[in-house]
Amino acid sequence: MIEVTQMAIYCSRQLLSRLVCTVTLNAPASTMSTHPFEGIKVVELAGLAPVPFCGLVLADFGAQVTVIKKGGDELLEQRMTRGKTQKIVDLKSENGLREVREMCGASDVLLDPYRPGVLEKMGLNPVDLIKDNKKLIVARITGYGQTGEMAPRAGHDINYVSLTGMLPTIAGHSPHRLPYWPPANLLADFGGGGLSAAFGVAAALFQRERNGGFGGVVDVSMVEGLAYLSSFITAYKDIDLMWNKPYAWFSGDSPIYRTYLTADNKYMAVGALEPKFTKTLFETLNLKSTVNDLLERPEEVTKEMESVFRSKTRTEWTRIFKYIDACVTPVLEMEEVDNFKHHQQRECFIHEGNKFWGGPAPKIYTAEQFAIFLKKDKGKNVYRCGRCGYF
Repeated sequence: MIEVTQMAIYCSRQLLSRLVCTVTLNAPASTMSTHPFEGIKVVELAGLAPVPFCGLVLADFGAQVTVIKKGGDELLEQRMTRGKTQKIVDLKSENGLREVREMCGASDVLLDPYRPGVLEKMGLNPVDLIKDNKKLIVARITGYGQTGEMAPRAGHDINYVSLTGMLPTIAGHSPHRLPYWPPANLLADFGGGGLSAAFGVAAALFQRERNGGFGGVVDVSMVEGLAYLSSFITAYKDIDLMWNKPYAWFSGDSPIYRTYLTADNKYMAVGALEPKFTKTLFETLNLKSTVNDLLERPEEVTKEMESVFRSKTRTEWTRIFKYIDACVTPVLEMEEVDNFKHHQQRECFIHEGNKFWGGPAPKIYTAEQFAIFLKKDKGKNVYRCGRCGYF
């Protein structure tokens, strides 16, 4: 009954907002530009994690990326090669180095995966490369940056995260978990490293158009990239309700921001932080607890919510919350995400053989192309409007 009623309200809102927020869909179509880096040539020296991902982002958005591999055994095979050309070059020979210099002389970007000073020792000093090709942009991606006492040291994602103050925040302070449980290597390697480097390259290319065609060096520190990514957390770290009090929003123990086990031993994710979402959540779950109880007796609220969520399967809860705006979603396993309907509608994943992985994001459209895209959608999906909330 709850689901039917909520669906009716939802559809009524959608119909009304379509009348209020009219979009002209008969605009002439123009060619959609999904490759803003088309014509940009990139030389990627093969490395681990952040550099291949940076190259992947540039290739996905149109750059011509050539990966220079040393040949021989690799610690980890190169898999982030979509849209790239691979070439084996002996970087220990003068002929091999000459070939790389020639490639850099005809390219826009060089991606450096080595520790500070290694390129110089190899005979590929970025300053000299830029002298030979003034437009060249050298993106140097390291854990700690090109300068400072830790610059030459080795590290991995967990080390970089630990130096930003974010590891305790990620782990929360739940007594039910080991302290500072290590996260997957996403944050520093790929967020603070690869993605930050791709943005740095884009910014340097933009600057090159304004400074007379001069390239330069992009110094990417994964620690600094993650620290920048964490700006919201550091800006609001003094708000006890968010971080510091027991059962704070992001402590890992808040009843309204955590996961709950379902009847089939799967999980639902709850993120009902705002009062309107909390109210809707409590009403949908038919809780005896009230919103005021969150501050006065959070342990009891948690126990009641745990009990309620254990009463139905993940599929049942997903159906119930499909048309209810309460910030409740299923926790999907990695093997399941490709079958999630919304992801399929958005073409979130790319298939290669029997594997699938995330496709390029964000999606870039001209205004006309986006209007055509919505028209083709034929109302199957719901799009939100910044003014009224629905499209």
